[in-house]
Amino acid sequence: MQSVQYSYEDFAKMPSSLFRLMGYDMLETPRNRQQKIMMQVYRALCLGSHCVCLGFMIFRMLEMKTINSVSLIMRYATLVTYVVNSDTKYGTLLQRGAIQSLNNKLAAMYPKTTLDRIYYRVNDHFWSRALSSMIMFYVGSSIMVVVGPIFTSLWSYFFHEQFSYMHCYPYFIFDPEKHSVWIYLGIYALEWLHSTQMVISNIAADTWLIFFQVQISMHFRAMIKSIEDYQPSWENDVADRHFLSKIVDKHDYLVNLQKDLNSIFGGSLLLSLLSTASVLCTVSVYTLIQGLTLEGVTYVIFISTSVVQMYLVCYHGQQVLDLSAFISHAVYNHNFHNASLSYKKFLLIIIIRSQKPVELNSMGYLSISLETFKQLMSVIYRAITMLRQMIQ
Repeated sequence: MQSVQYSYEDFAKMPSSLFRLMGYDMLETPRNRQQKIMMQVYRALCLGSHCVCLGFMIFRMLEMKTINSVSLIMRYATLVTYVVNSDTKYGTLLQRGAIQSLNNKLAAMYPKTTLDRIYYRVNDHFWSRALSSMIMFYVGSSIMVVVGPIFTSLWSYFFHEQFSYMHCYPYFIFDPEKHSVWIYLGIYALEWLHSTQMVISNIAADTWLIFFQVQISMHFRAMIKSIEDYQPSWENDVADRHFLSKIVDKHDYLVNLQKDLNSIFGGSLLLSLLSTASVLCTVSVYTLIQGLTLEGVTYVIFISTSVVQMYLVCYHGQQVLDLSAFISHAVYNHNFHNASLSYKKFLLIIIIRSQKPVELNSMGYLSISLETFKQLMSVIYRAITMLRQMIQ
């Protein structure tokens, strides 16, 4: 009995669902009027809260009166770098038309029949349990950073009989002796929506990128497999050359799809990697300063998931780089000995064309691969060591 083969819509469910958590429907799913209004209101609340919090953060930094310790400086540095990272990725995802166009092209290419899906091994490319768990864990750890202060306040209330009115971000100053508890609740609501905007923008952008890259890689693997499986012969020369022409056309189309992907995400990919590296540096140093508190533990978890997130983007960039190179190996290794001379000349053309690697890159300057991840982690480690020594 054949297992159920996933559809393209099943693949797209993960990234589109993530983005809807902040009220943004990337694929514009059909909804009734009431649902659309509710989504738009929620979207406005998230964006509005983000703008308000961003305004307060800039005001506090210009004021400088309340930033009076090394710990607070590092906390502000962490917030600034994370805001830059998240807003960069959010700006990328505002290219809705380009993303929808790429999504439609990949949906049209997706194998339609069960036998084709088995041949493409679509289930092997589906979101793994480990990857889905990592995404949920990232969202959960980010939520813990936000709800950690209120848990600490409740702990203080139950064990010390005093509610400490802690909240997540230092740019809102709350004095329980002067301000109403409703102001505290309002601050926390603003911080929650602000965090939702940043966290979902951050993870959803990379999820869309990984989703598209997995689809392109899946087609490259199927193309390599079809070349390796093909058995040409002199008697079928016309059919053989027709097969190769389809391979060439598909290769060109996949190269263009990768260019579309790079044009959407490449412009902000370099800035995203640099800002993510900055976030990791500042969060790590801040955690070292704070020590092993509830906030420190949640930040350690957040750092771990951020490193994995960066690794996954580089890993899938490495995958498409390797697969594009494997095309020439597949052509060389398949059984072409009984083919016609014209067929063999076509093979040379494919080998020459595949010498130029297809890659995930940042505006043509930086190839995103495991080597990039290795170099970036090395730089982050040296930066953390230097910052720690400067503070000490």
